[in-house]
Amino acid sequence: MSEPNKDFRDFFETAFGLEPFDYQTRLATDEVMPSLVNVPTGAGKTAAVLGAWLWRRLQSNPTVGRRLIYCLPMRTLVEQTHRVAIEAVKRLGLQDRFGIHVLMGGDVDNEWEAQPERECLLIGTQDMLLSRALNRGYAMSRFKWPIHYGLLNNDCLWVFDEVQLMSDGLATSTQLAAFREQFRTFGPCHSIWMSATLDREWLKTVDWASHVDALTKLELSETDRATPILEQRLNARKIVEQAPPDCRTPNGLADFIKRQHKPGTQTLAVVNRVARARELYSALSEGFSNDELKLMHSRFRPKERALWATMLDEKPAGNGKIIIATQVIEAGVDISSRLLITDLAPYASLVQRFGRCNRTGEPEEALIYWVDLPLDQGDAKLINKEELGEKELRKIALPYDWENLKTAKGLLQEMQSGSPADLEKIAHHDQFAPAHVLRRRDLIDLFDTTPDLSGFDLDVSRFVRGGDVRDVSVAWRNLNGQEPTRHEPRLAHDELCPVSIGEFREFIKTKETARRAWRWDALDGEWQKISEEELRPGLTLLVDVKAGGYDQLTGWDKNLKRTVPVVEVETDQNDALNDDPDSFKRYVQTLAAHSREARTAAEAITQALSTLALDEYRDELVIATHHHDWGKAHEVFQETLHRGMEDSLSEVLLAKSDRSRTSANGKRGHQRSRFRHELASALALLQTDASDLVVYLAACHHGKVRLSIRALPGEDKPDDREKKFARGIWDNDELPALDLGDLTKPAVTLDLEPMLLGASEDGARSWLERMITLRDRVGVFRLAFLEALIRAADVRASSNPQDYWAKETV
Repeated sequence: MSEPNKDFRDFFETAFGLEPFDYQTRLATDEVMPSLVNVPTGAGKTAAVLGAWLWRRLQSNPTVGRRLIYCLPMRTLVEQTHRVAIEAVKRLGLQDRFGIHVLMGGDVDNEWEAQPERECLLIGTQDMLLSRALNRGYAMSRFKWPIHYGLLNNDCLWVFDEVQLMSDGLATSTQLAAFREQFRTFGPCHSIWMSATLDREWLKTVDWASHVDALTKLELSETDRATPILEQRLNARKIVEQAPPDCRTPNGLADFIKRQHKPGTQTLAVVNRVARARELYSALSEGFSNDELKLMHSRFRPKERALWATMLDEKPAGNGKIIIATQVIEAGVDISSRLLITDLAPYASLVQRFGRCNRTGEPEEALIYWVDLPLDQGDAKLINKEELGEKELRKIALPYDWENLKTAKGLLQEMQSGSPADLEKIAHHDQFAPAHVLRRRDLIDLFDTTPDLSGFDLDVSRFVRGGDVRDVSVAWRNLNGQEPTRHEPRLAHDELCPVSIGEFREFIKTKETARRAWRWDALDGEWQKISEEELRPGLTLLVDVKAGGYDQLTGWDKNLKRTVPVVEVETDQNDALNDDPDSFKRYVQTLAAHSREARTAAEAITQALSTLALDEYRDELVIATHHHDWGKAHEVFQETLHRGMEDSLSEVLLAKSDRSRTSANGKRGHQRSRFRHELASALALLQTDASDLVVYLAACHHGKVRLSIRALPGEDKPDDREKKFARGIWDNDELPALDLGDLTKPAVTLDLEPMLLGASEDGARSWLERMITLRDRVGVFRLAFLEALIRAADVRASSNPQDYWAKETV
């Protein structure tokens, strides 16, 4: 029998081209996987995590989930981590087994949604991942929220990297870990928190505090420290000094950089605010070319950020290279500079920044200068003020807490060396008191995704990022000064730029016609103009290229007026409540055939997930999937599918049509607005004594009918005003007798009595009472996972039909 550790060493070297360090081996092979990883910058945490997860999955280790959720605080690292993972899996020859996906906003690769049984790595920022884990995924179709919520809270390994940058998102990560234990999940859902400056106390939130002291911690061993490459990095020579007072202003800092920068080398300046970064870049731009001077901050589109990787990999030559950056450079970016100038920041952030100076431990001495009380140009007058007030100090400290900066300043004033080995000797405790902590009631409230009558939802931004970060995502398209039509495609990841709500409010608060913003309204199925009062975090917004506000070299700037270059993307149409895109494919299929094939897909998925404890729910899931489209037999839905078809199909009950057609009266979609066939399916099941779980799963499979049912604004009403109606279903509507694919169903008259609150006259419980009882019995995470499974079965059956009437050649 081979030695496990030797096997892993060979495996790791194949994947990453390097021998593993001792701590990397232990992460993969120890019986108990740690929850805390505290190792210095440059020690290979990314490879450690990827290698450990891949190895444990290959060893059929049931304690690690089949989805690795790699959560990063900044966008900078996402592409880098993605490249490392792709290359590792390719070198191992495991591309067919392990999927690798980036979860960002807009129209991205979501193949993994329909393959819940497949092992995959999902990489994204905390904004995109935590919002999905809270059932309010940023910049994605609201109707897919429950799918991601279910898949990201079951059968997973969550890894939170550079936790010192997560703000209130860190508290959310620990609370979610606590709630997964309370509510239970399918399969393991372990969490790992990583940093070079990890403080166990940061994790002690109200529902997780009792677990923290028992969490296993992984650190470098003496064997690691004796490794030549790590020993050189840990003892890298870095002299630390305070920068001259003139460096407090962007202009003064620019002059200092010009004096200190050496040709042929790389200089890195890390400042705390985007405005200060832009001003510093502007002050340096006259003395350096675009190839020599680079700006990096969080207000860029992915299209431009993608170019950073090439820029960071390029070795400085000629006049050398100067990089101006904000905190985006902290999160594990693998660069090394001879000269580092940094604004005063919390100690944990300073350690990360110091890691970008002489990272590999070159013999030549490197220099680090820190700037006390950094100012934007607008506050430059404060440089001559002898004593600053409390309010001024707190403003200067932003986005950080002034108390943490005072602590860091005290440590820096005694510091002469910035080598990792010397930094480890310094006792420090940055205070972390989250302003917003996710509680049990918050989590339960977030389970229902039904919007209120204004179309708005619970705001999760305080749990995702916290602090004063309140962002919207903005895309620029050529609208020619017109309102976007209903057919303007969904906004895509590569064209979205994160913008603070405060700045965007100023941007659109103008009489300029070009500076109008639009959001997609999923209820009405159209783009709606949005005012500054309606802005809220997480919105995805569209503006005209003539509005300005963006430059490819400097990113977002509300003061820019020139036309913004368009990012060319291919994306799908937006999905609205009225839409049924999966029903209009390039083929015609009967209801019986699709129902049968969806059931077969559900059986295959549950069989592939046999290691999960699904036995209690497997039969109900299969039954629900078999009946999920029963409501398509409704005459309203059949009229839509049959429009323009030959008479020979007039009596055939269909589930799919080869195109969406306009009705005789010019109405697109169903004759009744807001019509939802899945509600008809659920009501029919309810009236034929199906279990509440079967009823719920049939109702929720498009994410448009879930815990509550009510009439929505704009619905067509029955002539009989006494009739109940909701989601296009009218009381006493009929479904005909039919063959549902190896299953004969009788005619059913639909009864909307369950939509009313309270028990009916015969004592039957209301829809809401049934669904809330079900939610509490199964648990929010497991119920959402079952939703994801029925949705996956439906998508797979729709994407690969076997028995169809006619199929259009694409």
